[in-house]
Amino acid sequence: MLFRVAWLLLVIPLTLAAPQVPTEPGQVWVSDILANPARYWNVTVTIVGQVQNVNANPPGTTRGTYSLLDESSLTPLGIRTRDLPPVGREYTVTGVIVQDPGQANVPVMNEISRGAAGGNTMLRNLLIAGTALFVGLVVALVMMMGRKAPAGASAAHTPATSTPAPAGFDATRKSGADPTRKLATDSQTAAAAPGDDKTKVFMHLGAEIKVDKGPDAGRAFPLHLQVTNIGRAGVRKNNIELNDDTVSKEQAAIFYDAKTTTFTLANQSNTNPTSVNESVVADTVVLEQGATIQMGATVLRFERD
Repeated sequence: MLFRVAWLLLVIPLTLAAPQVPTEPGQVWVSDILANPARYWNVTVTIVGQVQNVNANPPGTTRGTYSLLDESSLTPLGIRTRDLPPVGREYTVTGVIVQDPGQANVPVMNEISRGAAGGNTMLRNLLIAGTALFVGLVVALVMMMGRKAPAGASAAHTPATSTPAPAGFDATRKSGADPTRKLATDSQTAAAAPGDDKTKVFMHLGAEIKVDKGPDAGRAFPLHLQVTNIGRAGVRKNNIELNDDTVSKEQAAIFYDAKTTTFTLANQSNTNPTSVNESVVADTVVLEQGATIQMGATVLRFERD
């Protein structure tokens, strides 16, 4: 059904853009006259077209010749007149087809009458063709989306599988928010993921971040990674995820140097600054025992064993 609709949307505009049959009484196409001039010698015909070239003869008068181009041909027909028209206008011209005195078997028209045509047909056809192209692109996009829809719909109705909460799950998170896993302590190891053959060993680096003030006050985050990201829930996965709306989604990060066993904090937010011991961090700063870290309305404390 969708394919049929798409086909109609494409065919109808293209059909409208195609050259139409003559509608004026006695109207003929320029291409027919040029292809078979003997058929039209001394015959009165009507042509609807656009003025191309105008030549006054003698110069300075309104008499002379002009050429008229319609939708059927790339070659215009020469017309002799006593009242030269402006270039670019469309007219309905009636006249008699005769041989050009200077070129045998070349048809020209002796103009009898001329009136304004009923609209710029060439411009109209360009607009219709453009519309047809646009409609075709839209239909193609709709068809592509329609093919993907069933898979998405099926996935949307697939019942979610219930899985048990992981060990150390923090139930203090707000209702409806993504759960955050609480890191294990020194004497504990992280539970192995389903299907794993080995238990992953939790490497405690001998330091932790405690939340002294803010929505997450009382929480503690042992540091166990070389890079620990801090921020509000967002696209980036934060190892220390805070529920403070005044904290950026990519607020800061703590880097661990195994050779010197030092921890360095880097500010990563352009909106909400990060301060260490009440000094704004312009780039990075080494964290010392008991250092206070403030971001938004949250105050953290760095503690080493």
